[in-house]
Amino acid sequence: MGAQVLGKVTQATDGPRGPDVEHRIQVAREWLEEGASIEFELPRNLSCAVCGGGGCDACDRAGAISTRGRRELPELVQVKLPVRNDEGPPSSGPRSLVIRVPAHGGLAAEGSDLPRGNLLLRIKVADEADPGITRLSDLTPVPAPPAHAPRVGLPAWIKLLAVAVVLYVLVLIFLRLSGRG
Repeated sequence: MGAQVLGKVTQATDGPRGPDVEHRIQVAREWLEEGASIEFELPRNLSCAVCGGGGCDACDRAGAISTRGRRELPELVQVKLPVRNDEGPPSSGPRSLVIRVPAHGGLAAEGSDLPRGNLLLRIKVADEADPGITRLSDLTPVPAPPAHAPRVGLPAWIKLLAVAVVLYVLVLIFLRLSGRG
């Protein structure tokens, strides 16, 4: 079983995929000491993991990469923190931790069947967590990320209804202009 889990993590980093992004959060020290599960809303645009937001070929010199379309609902990400105790020399200060979350990164190019990139979650220890980061109860399961997150669009019936309304209005305009209506 452990080899299967490790295989999923390493396979998600090997193959072609969308661009990788990074996101920085702060969590309470006791959350890391206990290995708590957390949930947070993923921003739509995140820093490119290659250049750190400076601009490069991976992000088309923008420094940021989109994780969802403009009209898509915000994505909630659940992560189980590793148990960590930062008792090092006092001069070293609190260190940050990086967790790679497969399939929660940037979208692949339009029309591509590639999965989303990885999310590099940089976690820093603080006295309290950032606003918007919620600690989950230990009974809440952390679901596996989807292999390929579908792009959300309008349902087909709404598109069909919009086309029907436009055609109806065009017919009314034609009848009015031709003197029949």
